[in-house]
Amino acid sequence: MRTLLLLPATAVLCGAQAQQIDGYRYWFDDDAASAVTTTVGATDELTLSTVWPTGSMAPGYHRVSFQFRDTNGEWSVPGTRQFVRGAHDIIGYRYWVNDDIGTLTTGSVGPAQTADLNALIDPGSLTRDYNTVTIQFRDADGEWSVPKTSVFVLNSGLVNGYQYWIDDDIANSQSGSIGPADVVDLIADLPTGVPNGNHLFTIRFSGANGSWSVPLTAEFSVILSTPELPGITDLLLFPNPATDQLGLRLTTDQARTLQLEVLDLSGAVVADLSSWSVSTTAHRSWDISALASGSYLLRITGEHGAWTTRFVKP
Repeated sequence: MRTLLLLPATAVLCGAQAQQIDGYRYWFDDDAASAVTTTVGATDELTLSTVWPTGSMAPGYHRVSFQFRDTNGEWSVPGTRQFVRGAHDIIGYRYWVNDDIGTLTTGSVGPAQTADLNALIDPGSLTRDYNTVTIQFRDADGEWSVPKTSVFVLNSGLVNGYQYWIDDDIANSQSGSIGPADVVDLIADLPTGVPNGNHLFTIRFSGANGSWSVPLTAEFSVILSTPELPGITDLLLFPNPATDQLGLRLTTDQARTLQLEVLDLSGAVVADLSSWSVSTTAHRSWDISALASGSYLLRITGEHGAWTTRFVKP
C-alpha cells in the first residue's frame, strides 16, 4: 500500500538583508487550517526531500501547497502542485477483444504476477486477421487503471502460397505455392515487359487455414535501355528505396563483365560492389545495410561506357 507522498523541492530566500530558512509548512487540497509546520536548522538553501502522509486520502488527483519560513518569521509565497495518490496493490484485471464489451473477462492477479494474455484469450471466436485486446488492472481500492489496447494477429497456419501484382493490377496477379521455410525470389519472378519508370510491387502470403496476410508493398525502378550500355536492356532495380538489400536484374545480348559501384551525390565512391559476369537474363543482390540513410547513385560500367541511376536508402 502506498500511503506517502515524496515531494522534492528546493527553496532559496533572498532580500535586502539576506535571511535564512528555518521552517516550512504544507497542507492538502486547500485545507490551510490543517497545515503541518516543521522547523529545520537555519540554512541559506533548503533542499526538501521528504515524505508527507496521504494514507487517509481517497485515490485520485489531489493538491499539496507549501510555504517556507525565514528567520524573521516571514512566510514565502505558497507553491501548489498536483499529484495522484498512489493506488493500493494490484489484485485483479479485466480485458475484452475487438472493442466488444460482451467479451469482457475478469480475473485475479497478485502485485508480482503477470496476466498472460496469450494463454487467456480464446482464439476460437476471433477472425484470422488483425484483432485488438484491451486490458485494465484493479487495485485494492477497487479503482481501475487506464485501459491499454494492443493489436495482434491471429495465426492463420503455416504459409503455403503467395500472390503478387504490379501497380494495383490485381486482376493480372501472379500466384505460386511456397513452404513455410522456403524463400520467394521476387526479383527473379517479376515479369518482363513492365513499362519504363517507377512501379509498385505488392505481395501477400496465404496460410494453410485459407486466410491471407496483410499485403506488403515496395517500389522498384525499370529502365528499358541505356545508350551508355549498348546491348543491355530491361534493367530492374528492386526495391527502390532499398533498406538492406539492393537487387538488380538485367538482360544482355551477350556474355560480358560489368563493374558496379555506389556513389554519393557528390560523385565519390562509397561502396565497391565488385565485378559481375552476366549472360542473357541475370539478377543479383548486394548488402547495403552499412550505408547511411540518404540518396545514392548506382554506377554500372561496361566495355563501352558507364551509366548511373539513383536509389534511396531510407
